[in-house]
Amino acid sequence: MKTGMSRAESQAVVETENWKLLGYFNYYRLAIALAAVGIGFLAPVLPPFGERSLDLFRYASLLYAVMATTTWFTIRERHFDFETHAVVSAFADIVLLTILVHASGGLSSGLGMLLIIAVAGASLMQARRITILYAALAAIAVILEHSWDYLTNKDTVAANLVAGYPQVGMLGVGFFATAFLGYTLASRLRATEVLAERRGVDLANLTQLNELIIQRLQLGVLVCDSDGNIRLLNQTAQKFLGLTPLPAKLPALSAVAPDLAVHLFRWLGEGRRLRGRVTVATGAGYQLLPRFLPLGEDTGAGTLMFLEDMAILKQQAQQMKMASLARLTASIAHEIRNPLGAISNAAQLLGEASEQNAEERKLTKIIQDQSRRMNVIVENVTQLSRRDHVNPARFALNPWLQEFAHQYADTIQISRDAFTLAAVNSIEICIDPEQLHQVVSNLCQNALRHSPPFTGTPLIKLETGLTTEQHPYLDVIDWGTGVAPEIVDFIFDPFFTTTPKGTGLGLYIARELCEGNGATLDYHPGEGKVGSRFRVIFSRPEDCLEAETA
Repeated sequence: MKTGMSRAESQAVVETENWKLLGYFNYYRLAIALAAVGIGFLAPVLPPFGERSLDLFRYASLLYAVMATTTWFTIRERHFDFETHAVVSAFADIVLLTILVHASGGLSSGLGMLLIIAVAGASLMQARRITILYAALAAIAVILEHSWDYLTNKDTVAANLVAGYPQVGMLGVGFFATAFLGYTLASRLRATEVLAERRGVDLANLTQLNELIIQRLQLGVLVCDSDGNIRLLNQTAQKFLGLTPLPAKLPALSAVAPDLAVHLFRWLGEGRRLRGRVTVATGAGYQLLPRFLPLGEDTGAGTLMFLEDMAILKQQAQQMKMASLARLTASIAHEIRNPLGAISNAAQLLGEASEQNAEERKLTKIIQDQSRRMNVIVENVTQLSRRDHVNPARFALNPWLQEFAHQYADTIQISRDAFTLAAVNSIEICIDPEQLHQVVSNLCQNALRHSPPFTGTPLIKLETGLTTEQHPYLDVIDWGTGVAPEIVDFIFDPFFTTTPKGTGLGLYIARELCEGNGATLDYHPGEGKVGSRFRVIFSRPEDCLEAETA
């Protein structure tokens, strides 16, 4: 994308326009020459043309026509540079036009005005110094023509010669004035043209920039006419409406998003003053929050719509909540650590004392066990202060699961055969890999806690697939004791646990991490009401690319 015109580009524009002007002026030269040839050979008795010397008039006009024709070819092919063409043509104009004036009886014929046009044409294409030279040459040529008879010792009346000098002088002044005014006008025209060209480039760049910004917005932008026909939409709106790739003919809004069309017509029917914003669904599986704006005072001017993805809005709200909660939990954890450490150290010192009865040792052990449990809770709460930092990445899920299963089995010292995978190779997801590792680790730890000891039969199944809305998902399945129906609604609540040594934060943190990445975590009973199935549904992988390039 250009951001303006350089000096070289400006000069190129000026040179191109000069070549055009040179070509146009040569058409004029060719027309004058052909007219002179026609008069000289077809109408030889037409005064004042050739009145003094018809043969000289014919030869000069014929030479002028040949020169103009040759110049037409050389200009078209650009055999020589612009300066060479302009200088040679200007000199030829002055010389040949002066000869035609002389052959037609001198300045009294009125053909001297053609020299003014020649000087004006040269001044429009040349620099100021050379145009002054052309004016001087034209003035000298006129003086020579007027004094030719006297200089060649022909009979001439001195009084007539002197009487003609004022006309010669006025014509010379006209040459210089024409040269100056022509150059000044040409300079201003060139500057105006370069400025207009620069403004045109800047305007084109601005248009391109605006289009690029609109196309890259995560916000859907859609323009419809008064009949509900789509006229313009950006890439995000195409994705929301399922119009990727974009068809050659844009459909009506009602054909791709009936709910959105109904809401639009309702807004139009109520005088474009509909209060409240309603969530609408599209055929592509998106929940959108539309906002309508009129494009003009006229109701038929069309409507501009901004479409916001509810999933992104919820994710943003969740991240704001997580950021606030993270600051709170970090402060709480920091305040608890110090007294907890003092209690643990005191309990350890009491346990090392030699004079303790059984009751005292029991109480000391309770203090130590509960201190360790509190420390685990503090560690889990500390994780909440780090989950607002999300670094999403797009990657294939199957290889990641294979590596995770091997690492996790080695970490907890269990056979790798305790895990079985049913993964689809082509599935990609968009999530923070470290936070996904923590989520799956919590789910696997929870599954192993409620499963029998490993005896060779897999205890955990990691299964992937796509939902009906084409969202990737991951199921962590176990065949353990499962979750009692009466507590299903509470398992994701913080500090809810069914084991005496549990903290009740594992599933809560796992769901919070999922929501912070635009994913969801839900519980489903196992097949045949045996075991449990925890499903993580991820956002679409293409959303990850938009987040990285935004």
